Amino acid sequence: MKKNESKNTVDGCACELVHKPGNNLTIKHFDTLVPWLDITTREDLNRHHPNLPVEFLYCAANATTCHLLPSITSIQWRNTHWQKAVLSNETVIYLYSAFYDPNIDNRGKAGIRLLGVSGASNPPMDWCQLWYHAQEPPFTARITSVAYLDYHPRSSERQMPFLLTCPLPSSEMDPPSAVSLVTAPCLTATNLLQVVGAKERESSAYRDGKPPKDLKSLFRSYNDWVPAVCGPALYYYQQDFSWRLTEWLELLRAQGFGRVFLYRTNVHPNIDKILRHYEEEGFVQVTDYQYPPPYVNEPTLRKFWREAEDVKMFAQENVYFTDCVLRHMHEYRFIAHFDPDELPILPRHGDFPRFLEYFLKTRKKKKVVGFVLGFNYFYDDLEPQGVSANLPEFLWALRHTRRLKKELKIIPGRFKPLFDMDKVRGVFSHGPLWCTHGYCTFKSMQAISPKQAYLGHYKLECGQECKQWMATKEDTWIHKFKDPVAQRVEEVLTRNGLL
Repeated sequence: MKKNESKNTVDGCACELVHKPGNNLTIKHFDTLVPWLDITTREDLNRHHPNLPVEFLYCAANATTCHLLPSITSIQWRNTHWQKAVLSNETVIYLYSAFYDPNIDNRGKAGIRLLGVSGASNPPMDWCQLWYHAQEPPFTARITSVAYLDYHPRSSERQMPFLLTCPLPSSEMDPPSAVSLVTAPCLTATNLLQVVGAKERESSAYRDGKPPKDLKSLFRSYNDWVPAVCGPALYYYQQDFSWRLTEWLELLRAQGFGRVFLYRTNVHPNIDKILRHYEEEGFVQVTDYQYPPPYVNEPTLRKFWREAEDVKMFAQENVYFTDCVLRHMHEYRFIAHFDPDELPILPRHGDFPRFLEYFLKTRKKKKVVGFVLGFNYFYDDLEPQGVSANLPEFLWALRHTRRLKKELKIIPGRFKPLFDMDKVRGVFSHGPLWCTHGYCTFKSMQAISPKQAYLGHYKLECGQECKQWMATKEDTWIHKFKDPVAQRVEEVLTRNGLL
C-alpha cells in the first residue's frame, strides 16, 4: 500500500494516510444490484447487517485512510456476524454490536457500549478506538466497566455475554461512526463495529410522533409514550408458525405497540414471507442472527443444540435481547420482551399505552426500572367454546380464551418485563441485569397485579387440573380486537398465499 507523507495526531496516536488495496472493489461491490431484492448490496447490508459500518467504509473507500483503520477484508469475521478481537493475556472475545449511550454512569456521561461473548470469566479492560473520520486518527478511551450479562455462574465451558463500556472524551461529542477494540491505543485493529444510537430520542417514541415542546413537562405528562416489543431470535425451521405469528403481530398492533423487533436465524419459508410483509409495512424490523463460535448454526441441528445445551442457549438469548433494547432505546423509551406465544391481557385498560400511562402515574417508586407482568396460561388442550369456537382456525389466541380461574403467582420465570430504557442497559428474558447505576435485578421492577394486567401465555396442556368442576373460565378481553384483527390476518395470509 502507498503511504502519504502527511500525518495527524489525536490522543497521541499518529495517523499515516494510506491507499489500501481493494478500495475500488469496495465501491463497485457495494453498488452492485441484488436483483431479487431490487436494492444494492450497500442498501441490503444497511438493512440487516448488525455491526458493519457500511456508510463509513463506503465513504472511506473514496480516499486515503488512516493506517490504523481496518478494512473489510482485515476484519476477523466469524460465523457471519461476529468479529474476533484478541485482548490482553490472549483473551478472545467475539463482538456482535456497539451502541452510543448518552448515560453510562447514571449522571449523564456519554459513552459506547460493546456487546460480545467470551470464554474468559473476566475479560480485561483494554481500549476503544472511536472513529469519527477515516482520514484522521481515532479518539481513544479505556474500558471502564465489563458487565457480566447472565444469571448463571461464570464458566469457561461456554461463551459468556459481556457488555463493555468506553466513555467518550466529552459528553458534548456526537456519537462516533464506528468503534474498534484493541489492547493498546495506537494499534491497528482487527475489528470495526458500527455505532448505533443517537443523542436524543426519536419521534417514534411519542404518541403524536413528536416530543412535547417543553421536554421537562414530559415527565409530568405520562400519556405521550408509545411502547415497542423486542421478540426472540426466531428458529422455527421445522415448524410453520406463520399463522400464529401473523395473529400475534396484529394483536400487538391493535393494542397500540409502535413496532416489533425480531431476530432471525433460519426459519420456515412461510415465516420469511410474513416477516418480509411486515418489514415492507414498517411494523416489524428483522435483524439476522447467527450463534458465535463454536456453536452449531446448521438449522436442523440448532433446535437439538438449544434443548441439549440450554444453559449455553440462555446465555445467547441474553445477547440478542440486550442487543435489541440497546439498538432501539433511542427510538422507544419503553420496550417489552414478549415471545410469539405471549400477549398482554389488560382487564382495566383499553390498550397498552393507556395501561402504561396509568402505571407511570401510580408507580410505587420513581427508581423502578420497569414493570413485570405475570403469566396466566391459555392451554392447548382446552377446546374453544362459545363465540371463540366459531372463529377461523387461523386465529389461535382469539380461539383459545379459556384458562384456570385462579390467578398464578408472580414468581421467577413466570413473568415478562417492560423495560424503562432511561435506566436499563443489559437484560435477559425475564428482567434486567445491568442498569445505568450498575448491576440490577428483577427486584428493581414493579410487579403488576393481575387484576390490572397480565401476560396470556398460549402454550402447554392443563390436563387433570382443568377437568375439575368449575376450574376454568372464559377470558375474552382480547375479543375487543376480534373483528379488525381477524380481517387483517385473513388479508395478510391471503396476500402471501398462505390461506
